[in-house]
Amino acid sequence: MTAALKHRDFVEAGLAHHRVGRLDKAEAAYKRALAKDGKDAAALHLLGLVAADKGRPGRALQLIDKALALAPDNADFLHSAGHVLGLAGRPEDAVARYVAALDAAPDRPLTLSNLGNALKRLGRLDDATDRLARAVTIDPGFAEGWSNLGLVHKQRGKHEESAAAFAHAIALRPDDPAFRYNLANAELDHGDLKAAISGFRKTLELDPAHGGARMNLATALKSGGDVAGAIAEIEAALAALPAGHPDHAELHWNLGLNLLMTGSWTRGWEAFEWRRRMPGYGAGVIDAPEWTGGSLQGRRLLVNHEQGMGDAFLFMGFAGELSALGARVIYRGPKAMGPIVGRMRGVAETIAFEDALPKIDAWAPMMSLPHLLGLFDAAALARGGTLAPDPRYLAPYGARLTALGGLKVGVCWQGNPGYKADSDRSIPLKAFAPLARLPGLTLVALQKGAGAEQVADWPADLPLIDLGTEIDGAGGAFMETAAVIEALDLVVSSDTALVHLAGALGAEAHVALARVPDWRWGLEGEQSVWYPTVTLHRQTRPGDWDGVFRRISRMIERRLAGHG
Repeated sequence: MTAALKHRDFVEAGLAHHRVGRLDKAEAAYKRALAKDGKDAAALHLLGLVAADKGRPGRALQLIDKALALAPDNADFLHSAGHVLGLAGRPEDAVARYVAALDAAPDRPLTLSNLGNALKRLGRLDDATDRLARAVTIDPGFAEGWSNLGLVHKQRGKHEESAAAFAHAIALRPDDPAFRYNLANAELDHGDLKAAISGFRKTLELDPAHGGARMNLATALKSGGDVAGAIAEIEAALAALPAGHPDHAELHWNLGLNLLMTGSWTRGWEAFEWRRRMPGYGAGVIDAPEWTGGSLQGRRLLVNHEQGMGDAFLFMGFAGELSALGARVIYRGPKAMGPIVGRMRGVAETIAFEDALPKIDAWAPMMSLPHLLGLFDAAALARGGTLAPDPRYLAPYGARLTALGGLKVGVCWQGNPGYKADSDRSIPLKAFAPLARLPGLTLVALQKGAGAEQVADWPADLPLIDLGTEIDGAGGAFMETAAVIEALDLVVSSDTALVHLAGALGAEAHVALARVPDWRWGLEGEQSVWYPTVTLHRQTRPGDWDGVFRRISRMIERRLAGHG
């Protein structure tokens, strides 16, 4: 046998091992081939693919680039370079290699599909759609291409096109759980809970260990009001996963949210603690001993802010208990929140995230306080009047509000649009119109930022004073808003930080809630667990804000009649 034949035998042997996943043996064979001929571009390319499969993208690129130096127009090598660059988190460079591969061989569906995926990661959704559509036009039997096209349409908010593309993929490979899962996710995003639940269940029939399908099935069940079903699915997923599985933390956290929604406080707070193990947990860890309960007498305790501004009013409401245990409570959070949180009962000091840490004895995450304090029933969680406004901040508005007479009702309708479930909780301003039609009542808009533009379309014949563009320009977030709320008769709001501010002030507030609201408000009842002065008004069916505001209007009518 000649040396040349032996060299090719090593490449073929490597390929045989590579196809069945024997990466070490494939690697050894390719290296023996290269020992015979160090300029074998194919062997360099294949050895690079082994390195990529072993999770070594840097080494893979070195080898594939050596292959390209020998064959710069080889479409296979260029495609592989694009693939590895994508694995390395370099989508722009991946796009350049895929484009070069297509220049060399224009009608390759897999390269077009991978290029489309890289463009999607860069946010170039129109370009991604064009490439993926071309891929499935060239090869209508390319199931992954149809699925990838569906994912781009989903990201673009094109539900019909997305569902149709996923249906093509499923028709080609009906037993592929990934395609069923993608379609179910599209239906969940679109709000078709029945179709989403069916799709996730079908995914689990095909792949019982599919953690994402189990988790999203739980989400769909909860969104439909079946919280018990959601809990059962999460518990089943946890039972099926091995210890240390990366999905454990998110599943436990979701379990905690569902348990808290049902009022299962002991188990709920315990599971809620798993949020801190999730990738991307934003509150961080303080370089100091962590308080895990027990004595705080004479100790300086730093409480670290988590999540939104409303959460500061809710969870820093427990600072009074910490102070009663002997702690000097220091709040660390967004700089703008320092002045208002500093006026809450039990808070002795505030610092901003960017400030140097003061001398402390211990620290605790803000949203862990109920768990650390052992508050495991509704009576223990109830509080209100934990915040005292600074009356000085009412001065610019006091005379205008006093002159109004009648009932003065503060309103807020829009939460943070960046919040994933904002479309379920925020309400169009026009839904508040029935309140403004009640005689003897004036609405005072407290909306700031996103949503404030809706005031421009408010009917000119309905009374509305817009303070949202004026307040909180001085002193810090919510400082003027808090003083204004004290001067109003009540507040009506969607589920925003304003509700928590009103509850912390001990002011009367009415919150309009979706059929299945945020976990903080539970699933039933009119009385807030957290705030005695906050009343909950729930949709009886999804999307029915008109019914909610008819009930709020009747409540206010009775209030007005009592004033008369």
